[in-house]
Formats: sequence, structure tokens, C-alpha cells
Amino acid sequence: MYNDKFVGLHQINFMCVNNTYSFLIGLLFFSLLTPGLTTLQAQTDSEKKSYYKWFDNSVGNQNTDLYNGTIFINRYRTIGEKHRFFEVEDFLDGSVTYDGNNYYDLPMQYDVYQDQLIVKLKQGYANIALQLIKDKVEAFEIGDTPFVRVTNDSMKQVGSDGFYEVLVRSPKLTLLKKHSKSRQKRVRKGQSYYDFVSKVNYVVYYKEKYYPAKSKSDVLDIFPELKEEVNEYYSLSRKLLKTNPDVFRSALFKKLISLISNTNNS
Repeated sequence: MYNDKFVGLHQINFMCVNNTYSFLIGLLFFSLLTPGLTTLQAQTDSEKKSYYKWFDNSVGNQNTDLYNGTIFINRYRTIGEKHRFFEVEDFLDGSVTYDGNNYYDLPMQYDVYQDQLIVKLKQGYANIALQLIKDKVEAFEIGDTPFVRVTNDSMKQVGSDGFYEVLVRSPKLTLLKKHSKSRQKRVRKGQSYYDFVSKVNYVVYYKEKYYPAKSKSDVLDIFPELKEEVNEYYSLSRKLLKTNPDVFRSALFKKLISLISNTNNS
């Protein structure tokens, strides 16, 4: 008898959630499409973000597709800053496009070691760390750093599939940075722990193909017609290459985009 009542109550609650979910979806799209409220043409990115945040807050993330992954448990003890995550070990605010839907203001970690995205979600009165299904993550932004998931046959020739930081994005080309970390076991005073050692690689997407872009020779292989300009940039910016390689490469490829555009327009 108790079990029957429990099942019945569970079904009622589930139906109420579904009805609320359906109602809010209808209300969301009605508000988007009704000229009296707003129009899609006049809608800014900020307004779209506000709609998504309002919707998620109304139904609760636990009633969305975001609750679709596995519990994350960090099994590697570390000391100091040589951890497995992107930039810091703490959760950072971010956003993600997951299974075709956008979610904002989420505490998240990018596990560079396993190339996985982890989000902190409410589960009753507690929080859980959930590792999202990688194939459903299209893109995310952690802090102010944007990432995209890359899967392409030409990428396999120059690097691995997975998440790449976007350094430069334009219709002409896209410059990407791949973060990776390797694990090394250490022992100190009879206690074992792990260091995670960082490594980066650079890739450019140009003319529907991926190319390595870490060295000057890589760049010249892509743009042999701009050899003089590339050599000059490297000669004048050696210090920047050593102190801030990301800024160095971003500035280089923005310059190449400008040169390509000028050549095409002439």
C-alpha cells in the first residue's frame, strides 16, 4: 500500500513538472515570436541570454537536459598548482551549449587531463559535480575563455579531436589552441601525490582544413606567398613570442587575415 501511494505521488509530481516544462517552453517561444513583446530581428544577444536564464531558473536545471552525464570524482591528490584543470582548481562561472541548448552562469571546470567538461549542479540541498557527455558539448566559455569541440578528419592529421580554445575567429580562418596535461606520480615523505604537466599546441583552420601552426615553418607552409611578411613579423616580435605566445600568434594571424583580404580585394 505504501509503495503504491509513493509511486502515485511520484507520477503526479513528474506530470506536474512536465506540464510546467511544456508551458514554459510554449511561453518562451510565444514571447520570442509575438511582435507585441519582441521580435527575433530586434533581439540582442543580451536579450537571448536573459530568456535562456529566465527559462532555466523557471524550470530548474534539474529538469533540463543538463542533468545528463556521470558523477565526477577526482582521484588524484595534488600539491600546489600542478593540478589537472584549466587555469585554477576551483569552479569558475561559465556557459555551455549542450545538446543544442544554451546554459549560462554555471560553475564549471575544464578537466584538461581527460579533456572533459564538469559542471556543478544542485541535487536537492547539495551540489554535485557532473561530467557532461562530451559528444553533446558543442562549445563552452569558462571565465572569459571560449572553447569549441572539434571533430574533423583533417584534424586527426595534425592533432587530436576534442576541446580547443579559440584565439582568433574570422570568416577567413580560425586559430585554435589545444591544452593537454600529462600525469606524473610523486612521493614525498612516504605520501604519494601527482603533478600534472601542461603542454599546448596551436592549430589553424583555413580553407576547410586544419593545419599545425606552432612554428614559423608551419605558418610558412600555409602561407608561402607571405614569406616576407611572416619573417619580418617574427624578427620584430621575438620578445613577445617568449613572454606571451598567445598574443604573439593572435596578432600574427590577425595580420595575415588583413593581408589575405587585401590580396583578394586587389
